[in-house]
Amino acid sequence: MPFGHCSTAALDDDKGDKKMDYDFGPNSTGTYARVIQNHQSFNGDAYLVLYLLPSTLYLFTGYWPGFELTVAAGRWKEREEQVFLQGAGAHILMDVLPFSRMPRRHEREFNIVIEHYSRALFAKTEHLGWSLLSWRGYLHYLGRSHFFDLENDDLPKAMHEVEPWTQRFLDGCGLRQK
Repeated sequence: MPFGHCSTAALDDDKGDKKMDYDFGPNSTGTYARVIQNHQSFNGDAYLVLYLLPSTLYLFTGYWPGFELTVAAGRWKEREEQVFLQGAGAHILMDVLPFSRMPRRHEREFNIVIEHYSRALFAKTEHLGWSLLSWRGYLHYLGRSHFFDLENDDLPKAMHEVEPWTQRFLDGCGLRQK
């Protein structure tokens, strides 16, 4: 079962309202994504993909074919109803000139929510300076080990490549993660 045990037991919250407890547990490990539809079909869609790996490494990618590739990686942790990312990132490709490819500190915070019986991560605020990675809103859970192929030669090509690729990226940023 992809979402773990789903209990239908209702619980009272502080206001006496009923909430459903789906018993997802505290582990947000998995793949999350968002497709940003472009109203001009010739520009294509943009994608946000976040891998939260069991090793606590993360890889967060913003990709708009021909326009942008932004990557951030580091460590993630979950506390209460939030996921925190802390690492480094860089713009690899940007259609706005000038732009810097120099790695810089990356931090992001998401609230964990249940959206249509599935876990999602919700960014309440923009993260200025990170272009696609700055978007507010939902990243939807795709599965614990689902690979989302962005069809870009600079990125991993399979799920088993995500962790070593992430480690190489961090090594290149001077942030060896153990």
